[in-house]
Amino acid sequence: MPPSTRYATAALPALLLFVSIALAQQQPVVQAVPQALPPVGPPPDFQLNQVQQAQLDQVLDTWQRESGKINTFKCSFERWDYNLAFGPADDVPLNKDKGELSYGKPDKGSFQITEINAWQAVSVPPGQAPRAQVQGNWVHQPDAVGEHWVCDGKSIFEYRHQQKQLVERPIPPQMQGQAIIDGPLPFLFGAQPAKLKARYWMRVDPSPNPNQIWLVAEPKHQAQAADFKRVRVILDRQRLLPTHMQIEFPNGSRHMYVFDVAKATVNSPLQQLMSFFQRPRLPSGWKRVVEPMPVAQAAQPLLPPR
Repeated sequence: MPPSTRYATAALPALLLFVSIALAQQQPVVQAVPQALPPVGPPPDFQLNQVQQAQLDQVLDTWQRESGKINTFKCSFERWDYNLAFGPADDVPLNKDKGELSYGKPDKGSFQITEINAWQAVSVPPGQAPRAQVQGNWVHQPDAVGEHWVCDGKSIFEYRHQQKQLVERPIPPQMQGQAIIDGPLPFLFGAQPAKLKARYWMRVDPSPNPNQIWLVAEPKHQAQAADFKRVRVILDRQRLLPTHMQIEFPNGSRHMYVFDVAKATVNSPLQQLMSFFQRPRLPSGWKRVVEPMPVAQAAQPLLPPR
């Protein structure tokens, strides 16, 4: 879709961002671990030998243990949007947006795109090679408003700036609390290894940087494969927090998240006292709209950013 439409409709399924991070330009939905049987066997590049499986198990166990120590988390990030239909080139992002996310254990959080920078091409002299036409820069869009989500543990709130609506989606009681982190893309804070391996084919790739751990995951079930094709996560080896996460979509587009974990605030007493995760106030002149979770999905547990 064109950039102007993207600003209005790009929606980050919130819970995922609060306890993991981001994927789809659609309304947030809720999904549980699919009941359908997984494929008979893993794809060729996910057939692990005994040593590779032991390495993966060790990484997942350590990741879960370290994530369990996080009570509050606040981090700025960049999101690079590679769009095959409207982007300038496969390796040149259409947008370089900036944002901030916060998390409060077990089920509170916020996600906000605070700055949108869109690619603007510059004209080139005629006769140059086609590749030379990919020239330009990312220009700040002061009037563009990015996604903004808040979860107070009871409901997910979405700010729709163009419509001046604050949309509330109550979370079913069975999903409130710790169960929320069982969403389908729990790659910000490590989930239980058994649940991850039940949902994804996973492997540890060799890292050129000894201070990083590279994880790759593909969905086992069609419910998730329809929304994303592959997730690549780079973990800081010391803190076991993601520094990068790339989400690849079935249409060939992708989102790259770059997290500033070096400046992240973890377990801050001040953050626990502040009102990041309280029920948002209705802005003046806005309308509050209550929308239920989709009926077909409300009995299941959450989806991702595209």
